[in-house]
Amino acid sequence: MKPFLFITDFDGTVTAQDFVYQIMYRYEHDKIFSKDKKRGVELLSSVFYESGLTEEEFLKEIKYIPMDRTFVPFFKFVKEKGGDVLVLSAGAKYYIKKKFSFEGIEDIEVFANDLVFENGHFKFLVNENKNFHCPVFGINKEKVVASYKEKYKKIFYAGDSYVDFYASKLANFIFAKKNLVKILKMFNLKFFEFENFDDIRENLINLI
Repeated sequence: MKPFLFITDFDGTVTAQDFVYQIMYRYEHDKIFSKDKKRGVELLSSVFYESGLTEEEFLKEIKYIPMDRTFVPFFKFVKEKGGDVLVLSAGAKYYIKKKFSFEGIEDIEVFANDLVFENGHFKFLVNENKNFHCPVFGINKEKVVASYKEKYKKIFYAGDSYVDFYASKLANFIFAKKNLVKILKMFNLKFFEFENFDDIRENLINLI
C-alpha cells in the first residue's frame, strides 16, 4: 500500500468560493434568487448552460477564480513527503484542471464531473460511473474515498460543506472549514479547523 493520500474538495476549499456562484454573480444577476433554490447538478447545469459565455470568456473567468495561494506549495510538500493528492469535487473537471494548469500544476489527479462546450453552450456532463454516481451531485464522494482506502495506509480529507461530511468520516484525519466545521461539531467528531493550506501543512507534518 502507498503511504498516504491527501484528498481535498475544490470549490470553497482550495478556492474562496464556488465557481458556479462566481459566474452567477457576474453574469446572471436577474436569476440568482431562482437559481439559488437549486443545488448540485441541477444548479451547475443551469448556470453553465445559460451563462452565454464563449469558451474564451469562460477561460478568462477560470483565471479569476480566487485560489488559496498556499495550495501550490502544499501540493509540492505532499509530493516531497511521498504522498499523493486527489482533488475530489462535485464540480467540473474542465475548470478545475484548467485552473491548476494556469497555476503551473499539470500532474494533479482530479475526480469530478465533466463539462464540454457544444453548439455555443457549456454542457455539464454528470459522472455516470455506476460505482460512484450520485443523482443530486453527480459524484458520491463517500464511495470514491472508500475505494481509495484500499490503496493507502492513511487518508486525509479537507472540505468545507455538508457534501464532504460522509466522505470525510472515512478519513484517518479531517481538516475542515466553514459549514463542515459546524456539522462535525454537531456529531462530536475530531477534526482540525483551518483557514489555508499552510495551517494544514503544519499539522500534517506530525500526522505523517
